[in-house]
Amino acid sequence: MRILQLHSDFMEYEPVKKEAPNAELTEKKVYRVEDVVVLLTSVEKDDDITVANTAVEEAAKFMKNLKAHRVLLYPYAHLSSDLAKPAQALEVMKQMEVHSHELGLETFRAPFGWTKRFTIAVKGHPLAEQSRTITKEGRPQQKIESVRERSVIQESGKSLEEMKAVMFRQSKVDTEVLPPNDHRIIGQQMDLYSFHDAAPGMPFFHNKGMIIINELLGYWKELHKKAGYKEAKTPILLNKQLWEISGHWDKYRENMYFTKIDDDDFALKPMNCPGGILIFKSKAYSYRDLPLRMYELGVVHRHELSGVLSGLFRVRCFTQDDAHIFMREDQIKNEIIGVIQLITGFYKVFGFDYKMELSTRPEKSIGTDEQWNSAEEGLRGALDSLGLEYKLNPGDGAFYGPKIDFHVKDAMGRTWQCGTIQLDMTIPDKFDLNYMGSDAQPHRIVMIHRTLMGSIERFLGILVEHFNGKFPIWLAPVQAKIIPISDKNNEYALKIGAILDNEGLRIEVDTATNTLDYKIREAQLEKIPYMLVVGQKEEQADTLAVRSRDGKVEYGVKTEEFIKRIKEKIAEKSIF
Repeated sequence: MRILQLHSDFMEYEPVKKEAPNAELTEKKVYRVEDVVVLLTSVEKDDDITVANTAVEEAAKFMKNLKAHRVLLYPYAHLSSDLAKPAQALEVMKQMEVHSHELGLETFRAPFGWTKRFTIAVKGHPLAEQSRTITKEGRPQQKIESVRERSVIQESGKSLEEMKAVMFRQSKVDTEVLPPNDHRIIGQQMDLYSFHDAAPGMPFFHNKGMIIINELLGYWKELHKKAGYKEAKTPILLNKQLWEISGHWDKYRENMYFTKIDDDDFALKPMNCPGGILIFKSKAYSYRDLPLRMYELGVVHRHELSGVLSGLFRVRCFTQDDAHIFMREDQIKNEIIGVIQLITGFYKVFGFDYKMELSTRPEKSIGTDEQWNSAEEGLRGALDSLGLEYKLNPGDGAFYGPKIDFHVKDAMGRTWQCGTIQLDMTIPDKFDLNYMGSDAQPHRIVMIHRTLMGSIERFLGILVEHFNGKFPIWLAPVQAKIIPISDKNNEYALKIGAILDNEGLRIEVDTATNTLDYKIREAQLEKIPYMLVVGQKEEQADTLAVRSRDGKVEYGVKTEEFIKRIKEKIAEKSIF
């Protein structure tokens, strides 16, 4: 059985069309369940009552950690290619419902055998999304599954050439199904990135894609340097003992990848926090040294079922733009203000619409009343002092502390939780993080976890769709293409290209033997901001015919004037 568990603010679904012969009777209306753990479930051929009961019990353990009590069982065949027959699948789903009631959970089940349209709002905390594989042995099989996926070719009896054909095949995008501004289509058209069967869920970034990422991160680092952050880098492989202290070994193990070194267990990190904490613990700090703001562009790995992978939006390997702030309790408000200003200023550059949510102490939590009151007042006071609008989510904070989440709206109207500011009262205790106070006594550190983009890969996907590939000049992989009208103008085109290149602009010169119309059309398909057309007239006057990607043409532009304009737009981070 394959399951994707989603801790959600709500899920709405509407049965649209009967598909299975044993489809259950139901009304064609919109159903809505709020504050619920959704189990997207694919029942497989070998599944039985034992598997059904085990799956529900595993989900119940997961829900206990989240202090959640409502569950929605949702048939979802897309997670597996080894599906049970409809009759068997329905019986397993019914058994899951029965056992869920037996465990005291408030249980809902979506009708079986229907194509359904659904909307879901998944919460933003680290445990909100969990993928599982349940077998008759009753234990999650993520590690075994990944080994099995790697060995399929070896066991298939294929020839070496057939194996190579599979291993190096690029995963093609189905352009008939996806909308034209889907980032997978645009990325392919613009030669930004690709996806391959050799590494499912792990994107391959091409040169032009890396140009965008490097420009994005260059600006991101510039903002952090001005805000007093220090850069750090930690290993991607850390031993079991560290993950046991952090709690990931017990609560997040099913989503981690493992290996052994010298008979010790190690894991690829799914989060960056423990590594940053070890850096903090490597020296002693006094109250005068704080706050310490430390950021890391950390590569993390999380096991996801193959059925839920989705371009750059849902991957197994990604880079988090993490930062951890170690501070005194009296510094909470000012540090939160600084982070909010950093995030909102960053989003403004891209013209994003976003909303903020403040989540406060849940019913079951750790820490004292004094700690929570101080933490919540710090977050609320920071938002209020900046005069910002936000939604209050009472009781929806993490068990270890309150948080502010930033939800960015994309070009399709979907919202993505990218930025987050979380106060943590658990990690400082688990790792015994202290500073020496003015009274010469040790005091417990207050810790902030925060991101601006969340996942750089996902943020790039949002940007691609937000701009429909028409990146602002400072981000565009190619900022201008020089197009000679005929071969006679190639020398002049190359001369202009050398001048622009020396000025640090990203340019290409199209000297191919194609027609002018073809060259312009190709540049437009590549969504290049400017096409600089040069012919005999431009060569004699030492000018350019500047054509923007929206079709506007300006003749007689001096090269130095064009360079000045472009550099001004780059400096301003203009989105036009």
